[in-house]
Amino acid sequence: MMKIRIGGWAGQGTVRAGTILGRSLSIEQGYYVAQQRSYSAAVRSGIAYSDVIADEEELDELVIDVPDYLLVMYQDTLDEWKNTAKKVDVLIVDSSRVKNLPETTGSIYEVPAGKIAEDIATSKAANVVLLGSLAGVSEEIDMDALKKTVSEEFPEKYKDLNIEALKKGYEEVKKKQ
Repeated sequence: MMKIRIGGWAGQGTVRAGTILGRSLSIEQGYYVAQQRSYSAAVRSGIAYSDVIADEEELDELVIDVPDYLLVMYQDTLDEWKNTAKKVDVLIVDSSRVKNLPETTGSIYEVPAGKIAEDIATSKAANVVLLGSLAGVSEEIDMDALKKTVSEEFPEKYKDLNIEALKKGYEEVKKKQ
């Protein structure tokens, strides 16, 4: 069973990243998947996150207390979740926005997702960069399946940009391993 939480600030695409990941794991890889989303009622203000649980067996667990993988795109979000972050197996942060890391028993990957996305075209692709990073550290997440889902999820004019963001995130963590 994989338990993944993607968190940031409302408007950073955390919910969309969770939807892409959930679709990829379910449709492309055949996992049973549950996804939960939470975002502030105010537009572009407040913590937003997406939880994805995936397993080869039918799910009987639908809530994540402590995720296996925690992806964080914003410092205030990590500050709010510092006790959870201490317990995760893998913490992946957008190091262009997150500077203060908690101590953890798991692995930490600092990925400058915002910078990578800006270098490609737009900081709005930082969420996809982090998905690529997740695929780079997780043996269960198939990069080709994720690419297929990303290519189906975005309009034609944004497809190549997001595939590039996915690849750059994957490459970033692979060179740190």
